[in-house]
Amino acid sequence: MNFYHLRMNIRTAALFLLLLALLANAAGAFSENKKAHANKANLSTTSVEVQWMGQIESRRLNESSGLAASNIHEDILWSINDSGGDAELFALTVSGEHVGRWPIDLPKPTDWEAMDSFHWRGKNYLLIADIGDNFAMRDFVSYIILQEPDVKTLADSAVLQPLVSQRFVYPGGPRDSEAIAVDPMREQILILSKRTKPPELYRLPLSSIESDEEQPQAAPAEQITASYVASLEGFDTPELAEVDFYGGIWEYLGMPTGMSIANNRLLVTTLEHAYLFNLDALEAPPVRLKLPFAGQREAIAFAKGRDDLAYVSHERRYGLRSADIYRLTLSPIKDDQPPSNEMR
Repeated sequence: MNFYHLRMNIRTAALFLLLLALLANAAGAFSENKKAHANKANLSTTSVEVQWMGQIESRRLNESSGLAASNIHEDILWSINDSGGDAELFALTVSGEHVGRWPIDLPKPTDWEAMDSFHWRGKNYLLIADIGDNFAMRDFVSYIILQEPDVKTLADSAVLQPLVSQRFVYPGGPRDSEAIAVDPMREQILILSKRTKPPELYRLPLSSIESDEEQPQAAPAEQITASYVASLEGFDTPELAEVDFYGGIWEYLGMPTGMSIANNRLLVTTLEHAYLFNLDALEAPPVRLKLPFAGQREAIAFAKGRDDLAYVSHERRYGLRSADIYRLTLSPIKDDQPPSNEMR
């Protein structure tokens, strides 16, 4: 065999291997889409009353990556910026009006992505999570907890002090996440992965705060490992035939970008829709809450003391145009309703 024929055979073999790889990738995409389509067929869907509340007034809050309802004032929301922002806490009204911005005594975060508010052992707290890891390369991720300040009495010059700083890792390696929620009733913190299929739910214990703890924690607590809870099925993505309609964000539409807990309701938002799971029946298909597709949805939070009312925030794309706040009205839970993921 001369050199020319050898080179042609090598090229033919390379092209054949490339063709096999492309076919395998297409088959995988078809399989994932077929599975998602089957999951979609099993989902119950309900309409949700969606009300536009207003635009986020603060231009400094470009990407409301985390959202939490105040447990002190019903008309106040807390928010944070995404990666690249300083360690700052924003307060705004439920219609988006700017209330205040306060620095937190921390180094610049790596990738703040989520937050939550909770009432525990007689006090109100905020949790902020540095859990973004787009390339699954971080050695650890973390969260902080601080006592929720009262915006009516908090000085403009105040610097907020964390009570708890906790590093953690996942079993099996790094995970990217934009969703965290505190479940005081079960004394746990839940984290939902973003890029795994299906998304994986992990648990951390809520046991590092004492009700009489008033002094800031000087250093991060000893690193801990989250516990795997379950894989959450039911997040659907558009079919392959609809790729052109959604463009480049098609593959991201089924990824969780925020979640919140009220009683036994676990509410998760993606870029396209929201999904309601029952914490007592995580294996059951969720209820899909159809939402309008209006920009990149960043976070979701149940309203103070409610399991039938929630707020969602959107980013200000590239720092331009408007970022909006919407209110969702869900069906209430009845006292005699059995554990289920069906809306009643």
